[in-house]
Amino acid sequence: MLLVGFCLLSFVAVGQINTPEAIAVKQAIEDENVTLTKEQAALMLENEELLKVWVKALTTPGVVVEGDQMTFSKEAIRLIKDTDYRNSVYKDVYVWEDVVASLTTMEIQKSFWQMINMYPDNRDKVLQYIYFYDRKIPSDEVVTAAFYTYAFFDPKITNIENGKPNIYRPDLFEEYLRRTKEIVGYIAFFREQEEKTKPE
Repeated sequence: MLLVGFCLLSFVAVGQINTPEAIAVKQAIEDENVTLTKEQAALMLENEELLKVWVKALTTPGVVVEGDQMTFSKEAIRLIKDTDYRNSVYKDVYVWEDVVASLTTMEIQKSFWQMINMYPDNRDKVLQYIYFYDRKIPSDEVVTAAFYTYAFFDPKITNIENGKPNIYRPDLFEEYLRRTKEIVGYIAFFREQEEKTKPE
């Protein structure tokens, strides 16, 4: 069920990035247009260079804090400026259908945020699916990037004041950070266990 879009990752091949179709996909990824057509998604997954660009986008956080400066990605800016979009992203309770809907449109980072919200109540299933993605993408980095993209704008945690997030529930922010760190810790543990069981 949650493997929508991901199953194609098993068929990654070397392709050309200079075709008009490939250039359009690369531009869409760089513009953070996470909703790709099925044809664009298939092309991206078949092309090693496009896949690298996509993975870099997946692992880049929407908010980077350096000192007293915050840098925002296009997705973060959209969450700040577009109230309707922000309201469509966040829910009080997420269900697996939300994750599937995000995966169907290749919004992997958003689906990871939804799974962070479903954790630890659905611990085993969340860990199973996130770690499954680790076979092709650095899922620990995507989980972290998802947290730093979406936690800053969750209405349960922040208000948007003068175009910037104001965290009024630092306790909830810390809880989601704790969950993120725990998931990342499990991914590292699973990798280590898998490495130990590999035949020499």
